[in-house]
Order: sequence, then C-alpha cells, then structure tokens
Amino acid sequence: METLFYLGAAGAALAVLCALAALARSGRFLRSLAFSAVTGNLALLAVCWSGAFTGVLFSPNLFTVGVASLLGIPGVIAMLIFKLIFRA
Repeated sequence: METLFYLGAAGAALAVLCALAALARSGRFLRSLAFSAVTGNLALLAVCWSGAFTGVLFSPNLFTVGVASLLGIPGVIAMLIFKLIFRA
C-alpha cells in the first residue's frame, strides 16, 4: 500500500511538472497560468455546487484548490475520476 502511495505521488509530481513545462513553452507563462487557475477553480466550484445533486462532493481545501489551480480543468476531471473509482 505504501508503494502505491509513492507511485501516485510521483505520478502527481510528474503531471504538475508537465503542466508547468507546457505553460512555460507557450511564451505567455503568467497569462496561461492565470487562465488555467481561473478555469480550474471555476470547474471546481461547479463540481462543488452540483455535488448536492450528483453525490460527488469535494471540500474546498488546500489540496483541491491547488490541483485545480495548477492543473486546471484536467486536474478537476482527474480528481472526479479518482473520487468515483476509489469512493473516498
């Protein structure tokens, strides 16, 4: 179980590095990062708002907001998939 945790942490770190590298290559790093953060947090807000209807609830904490800010909409979708798979 501990190995699975470390593999997941390494995969998450790799995803963050890939996202930051893609933003840096765009030529407009801060603008791209701000757009990704805004759209990701709006998607997180929509998921939190619709959670009462769908049953998939996220509490807005440092982890969820950080993932939504750094990875944007794909990060929110990944959190939804993990939430549905692991029922955590």
